Amino acid sequence: MLRQATDELAKGIPLNGCTIRTRQTTKGRFLEEQNIQINMESQSDDRYLICAKVFYGRPPAYAPWVELFNIEERIVCNGQTTEYFDSQVENFILQHFIASLEPGARIFVEYYNDHETRKQLGMGYPVVLTRLGHKMFHHGCTWFKDWYFPEGYLEGNQKLQGEKPLHARARERHIRMAHAEVMAFVEKLKTQDVHDDYSRSALARVASVMTELCP
Repeated sequence: MLRQATDELAKGIPLNGCTIRTRQTTKGRFLEEQNIQINMESQSDDRYLICAKVFYGRPPAYAPWVELFNIEERIVCNGQTTEYFDSQVENFILQHFIASLEPGARIFVEYYNDHETRKQLGMGYPVVLTRLGHKMFHHGCTWFKDWYFPEGYLEGNQKLQGEKPLHARARERHIRMAHAEVMAFVEKLKTQDVHDDYSRSALARVASVMTELCP
């Protein structure tokens, strides 16, 4: 499924009067890995958007994964300026790649320039209530890891890892854990005077996630 997703990008996918298309592809560190530069283009524009490092998997030992990084925060295409974060473009990119991942596969999304996500993760908020984590959860990820501190030389900037559940039992376990985290967060904020935008936006996401977070 991941190979199909990258093939579709190579052909180009229309979005809001522009086309999301692979502009450059290079070999990765090993046979199953590929580096992809994705652009937004129209008749008058051809603008860099994002880079993806794609690993197609090595069955049965290694599941596929995708890393999204070097995100262009502001794109001008077809005479319109798009702020990437919270845009239809971001939603499309996340949905396109996450939907292509098989059970147990992972996606890593850089959040270095995503100020709201970085702040909320730094404050210890439940991942599913952060700006980026909420989107990843909505598209099918149920287990998360915050790579807030790179452990070596090649990991790049901070990124949020999301994983699709391997099977129904894993999903139930992940959901129970997320539910407990959200409930504890809500109870904690009841004792505090919530006045900052980051807390308010996190609280605003509670209702939308609770329909899926069954204890």
